[in-house]
This record gives sequence, structure tokens and C-alpha cells, in this order.
Amino acid sequence: MLPFDLTSLLLFGGLLISVFAGEAAYNGDTLSLRINVSPKVVETGFDATTAEKIFMAQAAWIVRGQSIIPTPTLRVSSRPTVISALATPLSLDKLVGALQDQFGYDRLVVNGAVMTSKEGSLRMAIVVEQPNQAPAQIQLTQTDADPAILIRRGADATMARVSPYRVAQANYVQGLAGDPGAMTEAKEAALRYIAGPWEPGRASERAMLHNLLAMVALLEGQVPAAESQLKMAAAIPGALPEALGIVALNRAFLAVAAKRPAEALAYFRDGETLAAGISLPDFGARITLLNALVVWSAGDTARAETLLRVAAAALPVEEGPHVYLAQLLATKGDQPAAATERASVVAIHPFDLDIPVFAQSIFRVDPVNGGLKRQ
Repeated sequence: MLPFDLTSLLLFGGLLISVFAGEAAYNGDTLSLRINVSPKVVETGFDATTAEKIFMAQAAWIVRGQSIIPTPTLRVSSRPTVISALATPLSLDKLVGALQDQFGYDRLVVNGAVMTSKEGSLRMAIVVEQPNQAPAQIQLTQTDADPAILIRRGADATMARVSPYRVAQANYVQGLAGDPGAMTEAKEAALRYIAGPWEPGRASERAMLHNLLAMVALLEGQVPAAESQLKMAAAIPGALPEALGIVALNRAFLAVAAKRPAEALAYFRDGETLAAGISLPDFGARITLLNALVVWSAGDTARAETLLRVAAAALPVEEGPHVYLAQLLATKGDQPAAATERASVVAIHPFDLDIPVFAQSIFRVDPVNGGLKRQ
């Protein structure tokens, strides 16, 4: 006689399936993707599997890292547990997706197709589905018929439906690393969203996109345009304090560069209060560094030296505090101490991109004579 009857086995099997599906819903990717590739493109060696892997890699690159403000994110190319990895071979994908929708995960369903045209270019059609939103259609054309670039563009356009700011920021960071094409993509992505309809739920993203455009303008040497973008960002209703705090602190930095110390102090005080909720690593030390620059621009070198020493102790492997401290000590005539600070700079990295939309992470300012210089 068998130790289990049929009913018990069915119940046990159902329990296992529930465990597999539940585990997959909790730990699995929240991006569901399927891309069809036309036979002519497949003949070149570029098949659907390759297309999907490139798309997922691009999407994962976009959502990686930290953001000043909370933005919608997706789990992309996550490492499943042993149990959740069994969901796919058991054909539980639809059940997993339904569970993710039921429990409020930011699940994105993407179906795409890569096709050839009579002119020899490639076209990509994408349908994007998000919870509580009507499906969106995206059409892209790649005139040079490079399928990999087309797929990456498709991933960018798709992820922009989730968080336009994260897409622009990802390209902006790559641009800072020396890719001019990525910087252009960042600028165009920001301008494209800002030109679109107002979305109250994305007020903070809009503010940060204006802030990003301000940083791009500074990189292009367009200081008035940067100040204009920051002014527009500060006026956006409904933006989170953290976003407005970064904007105010950047305005303080530019006011130091423009030799407007009273204005710099007012912006700094506003920014310090608004940005109090930002919990990024060492952010407090970076505010201390900016505080030093602001009071130094107003002529309080004693207070500036104290704050620079605090910042240098909190950020021992970053160049900024030590370079500024060496400059201040030299103006006081303490050349040995200034030389010590300059020597310490040799062994540390030049600047930190953990907060790439923070102006002082990218530029150095002269608190005495004004002006900006790329670090």
C-alpha cells in the first residue's frame, strides 16, 4: 500500500508549484521580455537570444546604482534562487507574472520585433505594458542596419517609460567617462521628456532632469544656461525636498563661482535644509566641503579652514578637500602645511562620481577670484 493517496500527492504537488511560483515572484526579474527577429537578420548571426541578452544588459546598466530621489526601478538579470530557477522549466512564467502584478511589483512586459525594410535599414517595434497603464507602442529605425545599436536604443526607449531620469543619468555618467555620444543621448533624453506632457507624479524626475541639463550646460561652458536650468528646476511644484536640495546646493556652488557670496549663503542654507533626507554615503561631508567654499567666498578664511579640515578627515581619499585646503593655507603664507596637503593629493583619486549631478563633484571653483574649472 502506497504511503500517500492520489489526493495527497496532488496537494503536495500544488504546494510545490506554489512555492516555486511565489519564490520566483519575490526574487525573480520584474522585466518580462520577448523579442522576435526576422529571418534575414538571423541569417547574419543575430538571433532572438542575442537580442534579448543585449536588451537585458542595457536595461540592467540603466537601473544600476543609486539615485538622489526614489525612482521606479526594475530587477533586471537578478540571480534567482535554486527554487525560483525551476519556475521557467515548469512553465510557471505567466503565474509568476500574475503574482508580481497582484502584489504590486513594478513589472514591465516588453514584446518586440526586429525587421528589415526595403531600403536596407532595420526597424524595431516594441509594445510596453505596465500595471495600471495603457500599453505603449515604440517604433525605431536604424539606418546603418546595426542590430545591436538598435536593440540598445530600444532598451533606452523602453526604460524611459519607467524612469526617464534614470535613462538620462546613465548616459550622462557614461558621457562623463569620456563618451561624447552618450552625453548627447543624455541631453536629448532629458529635453525629450521635458518637452512632453506634465506628469505630477514625476515632478522630482523633471526637476532632476533640469538639474542634469544644467550640468551638461556647465560642461559646454554655458554658465548662464546652467543657471537658467537650475532656476526652472527650483520652480517645479511638487518636487521632493531631496531634489530641490540638490538644485539649491548647485545654485550655491555657481554663486561662489560668480563671486556672489550673499546669494551663495542663502542658497546653501536652503539646500542644506532641503537635502537633509539624502542618505547617500559621505553626503554630509560633501555638504561640509561646500559650506567651506561658501564661507571662504565671503572672506571667513578661519571658518573655511576649520570646515575644510573636517571635510578632509571625512573624505581622506578624495582630492577636493585637500586641494582647497592647500590653496587656503598657501594664501595664509603657511607654505609647509600647503605642501603637505598637495603631497597627499598624489595618492588619491581626483574626484568622485557617486553623486554625478552634484556640481562640486565635477568642477573646482575658486572661492577668491571666482570661476569654474573641470576637475
